[in-house]
Amino acid sequence: MTMITTAFADATHDSQICFRRLLTAMSEPGTRVELDRAGHFGSLSAGCVQTLLTLADSGTRVWLSPSLSRDQAVLDNLRFHVAAPLVERASDADFAVVSQADPAACEALLQALPTGCEEYPDQGATLLIETDSLARGVEVSLSGPGIPDVRRIRLGQLPEALVRYLNKREASFPLGIDLMLVCGRELVAIPRTTRVEV
Repeated sequence: MTMITTAFADATHDSQICFRRLLTAMSEPGTRVELDRAGHFGSLSAGCVQTLLTLADSGTRVWLSPSLSRDQAVLDNLRFHVAAPLVERASDADFAVVSQADPAACEALLQALPTGCEEYPDQGATLLIETDSLARGVEVSLSGPGIPDVRRIRLGQLPEALVRYLNKREASFPLGIDLMLVCGRELVAIPRTTRVEV
């Protein structure tokens, strides 16, 4: 029997703190924020847990990469604390989460995730990807809304499919996905409005 673990100690206060930090990450792309109000669920990192606790609810469809979808602690805690429906097809997802253990899942996932449509570009999915570092690894230059000039950041060892996607995604704007990279409790966001040079 899986133990349900603690989520936010104070659901209202902690979710508000996390929401403000996530808002900073999305409005200032490439800015690293720390999510320190809750721990991990099984193999799902604390940063991903807190993002889902803050942004997902019973109307948010969540897709999990293979190792996460096999982790009973992840499944039980997400069902209990978030109540978001877990979907098998990435094309049905509002949020998708890729474990650091599943880099091979990225290629098919990036082709399948909803990118919105001309009338409703906001219906594109949000992709959370766990990475091994936000201080070394692949370096990218970001520019666009929320960035005064150019912001250079490092994103750890990324799946090759994700690097290719970042290089070419500008052509599809305003359609696309919003990206959040998570290392433990730290997170950086690269919204679809951000131009990326790898």
